[in-house]
Amino acid sequence: MSLLQSVEFGNAGDLDTHGTGWFVGFGEWTHGPATALRHVADGTTSSGPCIKYFRHPAGHPNGDPKPLSEGRTLSMLVDAQGEFRIEFSTRADFAPADSLAHTLRRHGDFVIWGPGIHHRAFGIQAACILTVRWA
Repeated sequence: MSLLQSVEFGNAGDLDTHGTGWFVGFGEWTHGPATALRHVADGTTSSGPCIKYFRHPAGHPNGDPKPLSEGRTLSMLVDAQGEFRIEFSTRADFAPADSLAHTLRRHGDFVIWGPGIHHRAFGIQAACILTVRWA
């Protein structure tokens, strides 16, 4: 699977949830090629979730590499303001040809990624990030 198929960016407030507000889950509104990471097929057994709510000061965590992803992870900017960049790669050395980055800038901006992805984060401005991880 390519890196572009393993990472999705968006804003929860901009998604068409058919009036439900649910943007990750079992509903048909999450099913499609561009939303495969947010769709959980009926009957799927999952474990977790693990949930982290953390206020990152500017400069934190300075791009320290994180452990290789297991399962799926969603990180969302929950502050009205803030700026938090997350970089993703299929390689531990984050070679530019095998990497991509996304910056969470607006309340509700999110990124979701699947297993086997290397990631690191940069607190550009102070930002409160909610992260949910499940397998």
